Amino acid sequence: MGKFITSVLTLCLLASPTFSQATSRNAALPVEATADNLQVNSQENSAVFSGNAKVVQGILNLNANTITVFFEEEAKNISSVDALGNVKFTNGTETAEARSANFNVTTQTILFTGNVILRQAQTVLTGNQLTYNITTGRSKMTGNVKTVYKPN
Repeated sequence: MGKFITSVLTLCLLASPTFSQATSRNAALPVEATADNLQVNSQENSAVFSGNAKVVQGILNLNANTITVFFEEEAKNISSVDALGNVKFTNGTETAEARSANFNVTTQTILFTGNVILRQAQTVLTGNQLTYNITTGRSKMTGNVKTVYKPN
């Protein structure tokens, strides 16, 4: 399960220096995963944390109704992680929310979908979809994009 937790936390990276710095500072801290239920399906190479699923490492927080981890053959590596229903990530100062999120380990891409809200300091971005590439650090918000800046 250690690789699962690492992948879930990697899912939490967003295209902000603050998110990246917070993740690197927290990488060595203990990880706690909680949920009402855990179901492991070895035939489908998956593990499902359901009901108030939450992963915490330092100041990093990922919450969703369900967090599903998909493993490659022999469960040695993670292929993808899905977070579904009321997805919320925070690093203590910034928050991303969506209906769902998917982290593809192979492409190193995170896709947030459904009423995406990204709150950073005085800026709130909303849209239908946010794609973030961990390798390149590039992000793209699409579909009814709106940016609101609130000056001090």
